[in-house]
Parts: sequence; C-alpha cells; structure tokens
Amino acid sequence: MKKVLIIGGGWAGLSAAVQAIKSGAKVTLIEAKNELGGRARSVNLRGHTVDNGQHILIGAYRATLGLMSEVGLTPQTLLHRCRLSLLNNQSQGFELTGPHWLPLFFQFLLATLKCQNWTLVDKWSLLQVSAQWFLQGFKCSATSSVTEISEGASSLVMSTFITPLCLSALNTPPESTSGQIFLRVLKDAMLSGAGSSDFLIPRCTLGELFPQACERWLIQRGCVILKGKRLEQLPTVATPIEQAFSSDPLEAPDAIIIACDATNAARLTSQLNPSWATSAQSLEHTQIATTYIKCNDPTFKGLKRALTMLRSDSDSSGQIRAPAQFVFDRRLLFTDNPGQSQENINKTLLAFVSSYATLTNDQISLAVMDQASKELGLQSLELLGTITERRATFFAKPGVVRPTYQVANGVWACGDYVQGPYPSTIEGAVLSGIQVFEKVIQSFQML
Repeated sequence: MKKVLIIGGGWAGLSAAVQAIKSGAKVTLIEAKNELGGRARSVNLRGHTVDNGQHILIGAYRATLGLMSEVGLTPQTLLHRCRLSLLNNQSQGFELTGPHWLPLFFQFLLATLKCQNWTLVDKWSLLQVSAQWFLQGFKCSATSSVTEISEGASSLVMSTFITPLCLSALNTPPESTSGQIFLRVLKDAMLSGAGSSDFLIPRCTLGELFPQACERWLIQRGCVILKGKRLEQLPTVATPIEQAFSSDPLEAPDAIIIACDATNAARLTSQLNPSWATSAQSLEHTQIATTYIKCNDPTFKGLKRALTMLRSDSDSSGQIRAPAQFVFDRRLLFTDNPGQSQENINKTLLAFVSSYATLTNDQISLAVMDQASKELGLQSLELLGTITERRATFFAKPGVVRPTYQVANGVWACGDYVQGPYPSTIEGAVLSGIQVFEKVIQSFQML
C-alpha cells in the first residue's frame, strides 16, 4: 500500500485525496487552518455563518459535480441552477433564452437579438466577434488579451457582456487577461452539452457544499486528517515526518503532494527546487471582496433574481465609487434550505461581490452601502462586513507561465495556479487534484 502525504485541505488537496483513497493508497492530509475548504470555505461574521466569498459554478464544471457525487452529495439539491444571465436590476442586458433543448448557438443568437438596450450595431458586433472565436476553435495566441480577441465588439457589448464574463470567470479586467484561458472556459460553457452554460450558485454554505462531506468520506475510508497544523518545512520522501504537532512520527510517505497556495508552496520548496519555488512565487495575485449587507426594510421582498449585475466603475483609473459588479440575493438561494436557521439568517441578506478589488475593507464597505442604496433603491441597510481574500486568484495575464506538476522526485504540486488550461476556479482546483494523482500513479508504475 503506497503512502501519500497531502499538504493542504482546499478543493485541490481534497480532490487529490479522494483519488488517492480510490486507488488504495494510505493518505495523510495536513491543513494549516481549522477548517477544510481553502479559499472556498464557510466563515463566521458577527455571529452569522457566511462564506469567505460568493462563488459561481457553471454546468460545464463536470469534474467538480462528479467529485461532489463521489462523496455522496447530490449537486442538484445543493446548487441553484439558472440560465446564463447578466441582467441588471431593470432586467436589461444579456440572458440566454429559448428552450433548453435548443442548441446553445441558437440560444446565444436569440439572446443577442433580444437584448433590450443594445442597438443593431451592438448586436452585430457581438455576433461577428463570437463567430470568429468559434471559427478559430476557441483558440488564440498565448500572448493575446481578452480585449485583443474581442476587437470589433462595441463599447456597450464590452461593458455589459464581455467584461462581466471576464471578471466572473477570471477576476481580472479584459485588457489584462489571457484570451487563451478565457476562451477555454467559454468553449466548455458553450460546447459541453445541455446546461453547460448554466450558472450554478450554492444554496448552502460552502462548507456544506463539499468540504464537510468530503472530510467525513475520507475519514470513513482511513484517511488521517490533521487540521490546524502548519508545516514549517517540507518533509522528505521515505523519511518519517517528525513534527512538533505529532507525538509519534508519521509513516514515511512514498509521495508528497503540495496542495497549499502558491506562496506557501514556494516557501516549502525553496530548498528542494529553487527554480520551481521562484516560478510559484513570481505569480501575481488579485483579491476578491464580498460585502454582506442586511436589508431591514419591512417592505423589502427581495431582488428579482438570485444574481443581478451592477454598474461598477472598478476598472476606472479614477476614484472608485461603485466597486461591486454583482449582487446575490441569498434569500432566493437559501429558500427551502434543510437548515431552518440558515434560511432565516439569509432571508434579508445580500452578498455584493467586488472582483479585482483594490480598496481597503472599510472603503469597500462604505462604497457598496452607497451603491446598494443608489442603484438598487434599498433602505434600512445594516452592514455585516466585508471579507476579502487577498490572494484569491492568480493573475491570468497573457503569456502567464505557471509552475509544473512535478517539483522533484516523489514531490508533486496541485492547485488552481499549477500548469493547466483553467483559471483560478473551483473546477481548476478539482481538475488539478485529479490530474496530479494520475501523474503520481504513473510514477509509481515506473518504479
């Protein structure tokens, strides 16, 4: 029985752990925090259980949905499914339309033609650009930005369709984002079958969405999970892991998978492979802020839909007054949630997401409160607070070079920042966990 040590209990580490257990390996997983989930986990905010960030999945995330099912969950009951929609509070903007059985190309065509606030010139510009993407097989030069591959799209199409898509998928503005990575996600969303472009929004806390069930599944199958334990140095393969947190040395691993964030991965590997560590350390990161606000106005019956697009000036070079691009009505998401307390907590709770955030938490909170009042017309607002993941995603800029899976003999790495086609998404993390263990298995077979 091969022994595998996994360092990091985020979605990538958990994905790798599931693959290792399925292969018959003996697994030890070490997590620095007291809760699994990494950058997609539940947190406590002023007595409320919320999430460290409001996440959107899409129907094309086959690996994530499959992993949830693997540990005994039913994704369709935990995720709110809706058509791809980028509508504002006045129901203006882009939304896929037509019967679900209709090929996505025709749904996309109908949605473009029905955009209320777009002129014929706007609509034609999007059809031309998207046709070019399709004819090129959703591929482009590695050095091209989203802005460059969108040349010909009108300014309104850029601001109300391409930019929101880019921010939601990659957390960076189109002029600074890799067109190659953007097109890969778009290709999967548009060409992976019925429902692949649908938005899937958690209707439970992120802890309930996967990490808690995965932890139970792993423990039941013999996985040793050590939480709240931070490794100061990387143990070596075939050497017992003697750490201060363990009274007895853990068994010597046959393989080590580093599944923590890029910064800590670089710290742990700096002596083992300085070149790999430099590659991981050199990645730029961006932050995502989620502002939670309660609307205590007794006449407030909720927003029109679970996800609403906002007018944001976060990409401007001047003073930012409206940082949030999206707002989620958690009342609509948590209705009929099995946990009655969660339904009550989220009844009047709105989550405002500011991608590519550059302000402090206090500045974001004040600006978003003003944005909610002016743009949505909300009154009697109560701020719970703003949670910012400072290194939420790596900067998927054109030509970005990502670290490889293998660090050294017997030592591997996985995470949404490691070499692969996807950006910093849950699907990117899950795919990385699956793919790294495939490489570990191959290395075992070569011994």
